[in-house]
Amino acid sequence: MNKLLEIVKTPQNTGQEFDYRKFIVSNEKINKEVDDFLTGRIQQGFTIGISELDDYFVCKKNEFYILTGKKGMGKTTINQALQVMHSIANNLIWVVAFQENSYWSMRLNYLNYLIGGFAKDCKNNDPELWKKANKWVDEHFIFIDVEDIKTATEVTKKIIDNGTDVHALLLDPINSFRNGWQDTGNGYADGVVAGMELLKFSQKYCSVHISQHPNMSGQRQDGAVTSYQGEGGWFLNKASFTYVIHRKKGSNENELIVENVRNKHTGGGETEFENPVVLYWHPTRIDIGMRMMSDSTIQTDVIGMLRRIHNPLKEEIRELNKELPKSSINDAFGVDNEVLF
Repeated sequence: MNKLLEIVKTPQNTGQEFDYRKFIVSNEKINKEVDDFLTGRIQQGFTIGISELDDYFVCKKNEFYILTGKKGMGKTTINQALQVMHSIANNLIWVVAFQENSYWSMRLNYLNYLIGGFAKDCKNNDPELWKKANKWVDEHFIFIDVEDIKTATEVTKKIIDNGTDVHALLLDPINSFRNGWQDTGNGYADGVVAGMELLKFSQKYCSVHISQHPNMSGQRQDGAVTSYQGEGGWFLNKASFTYVIHRKKGSNENELIVENVRNKHTGGGETEFENPVVLYWHPTRIDIGMRMMSDSTIQTDVIGMLRRIHNPLKEEIRELNKELPKSSINDAFGVDNEVLF
C-alpha cells in the first residue's frame, strides 16, 4: 500500500486514528485559485482613483492591516479619511470601535470629511444635505461599544451573519482594548493569542484594521517610528499589510509609509522611506501627493472630487469632472498655512 494513503497512529500513542490526509491541500483547489486570479475572479484590492495612493495603499478583502504611529500623529484622523474615501469610491461598510475617542466626535469627523465642510454649518444652512449625509454615515459605519477584542469580533460576526456585507472591522487603538480570549497578565502571551485570533478572523469573515501605539522609546524618538516598534510587537508577524503614519510638529503633512505588503498580486506596494505618500490634512478634507514628485504638485480636494464623481448623496450635479485638480503646495496651502490639529 502507498504509505501516503495509510492512516497512522498519533505520535502520542493514544490509540486514536490520525488521518493526515485531511490536512493536505489538493492541487486541484490551488490550481483553481491560481486560475481564478489569472482570469480576474479573485478581486484586486479596492482603489480610489488617485495613483499617488493607489500604487501603494489599497483596501483588500480578508486581510489584516496594522497602522503604527506615535500619539498625536493623526492615526485616527487619517484612518477615518481613508475609510470615507474608500466608502465613497467602493461602497464599503465598516464596523468601528474607538477606545480613546468619543463616538460622537468620531461620527462628526466622518460627516466633516463627507460634506467637505463643517457639519454645524451644513446642518444650519442645508438641512437636506445634512439629512443625506447622516443617512450615508449610518449605512457605511456601524459603531460598536466593546471593551475587549474578542467581543468586537463576535459582534462583527453576528452583523455579517445577519446579512450585512461588512468590509472590515476597525479597532482604534488596539492597545486600549482588553484581550478577551485570555487575560493572564502575561502581556506577550495574551497578545500572541489575540494576534492569531485576529488573523483567523480576518481570513474567514472580514478584513481587520488596527492602529497601535509604539513602545515608549519609539514614542520619545525623533522622526517616524516603524511597525517593529509597535507596543508589545505580537501583531507584526500576523499582519498582511503594515504601514506607519508620521507628522512633523506644526505641519499638515501626514507621511504614509507602507512598510510591508504580503500579497502584492492583489495590489499595493512598499514606499521608500524618504518618499512617502503625503496626505495633507485639513479639518474637512484630505489632499494627496508624493514628496519627491518632479513637478511638486498634489491632488487637491480629493474627497470632494470623489463625491462629485460617485455622487454618494444623490445630489444634483450638472457636470462630473473626472480629472482631479492639481496644484502646487504653495498654491494649495499658502506659505503660512495654519494647521488646526
